[in-house]
Amino acid sequence: MKRIFPTLSAALLGVALSLPAMAQTGKTGLYLSADDFAAGKVSYGAAHHKIRPNVPFQHGKVKVMHGDQSMMLEKSQLYGYRDKKQQDFRFVGNDAYKIIDAKGFPIYSRDVEVTKGKGRVKETKFYFSAHPGSEVKELTVGNLKQAFPGNGKFHQLLDMQFRSNDELARYDEFSKMFKLKTIYNETI
Repeated sequence: MKRIFPTLSAALLGVALSLPAMAQTGKTGLYLSADDFAAGKVSYGAAHHKIRPNVPFQHGKVKVMHGDQSMMLEKSQLYGYRDKKQQDFRFVGNDAYKIIDAKGFPIYSRDVEVTKGKGRVKETKFYFSAHPGSEVKELTVGNLKQAFPGNGKFHQLLDMQFRSNDELARYDEFSKMFKLKTIYNETI
């Protein structure tokens, strides 16, 4: 992910060079890398560009428009984007995961279809990664222990505080943070 443009085709590179990337903080735009996300640096900001993260019939592509010029970028070559509501998302494959908490380690959510009875319903699933650029995994006690193998105190507190994986996504309104993050912060 750190070397985005060398992996793009020459034709796309020519279009990309003709559009100014204009890095901006606190604006709508694309995160080109995990480092850009960590720094809050977006490229192709909304003041100069229009971004469509889900282009019909172009699975796995993001469309960036600047005036009458447009270019298509591969989601696999980007980290994610910030929408007009200032909500951040991370691309993993062709899917966008909503970043709901980025302090310490990122927690993501995503609505997925699951089978319930004879029908399919949308359900919110939770995920995490040990660092902004690392692999996204389902939010489970086992996956958390694997992601932080040297933090024995964190492992013990996970076992003591959570009876099931569903409890890991509990948000504490009083402290304004996920209970999981409170426990993690106590162990670092």
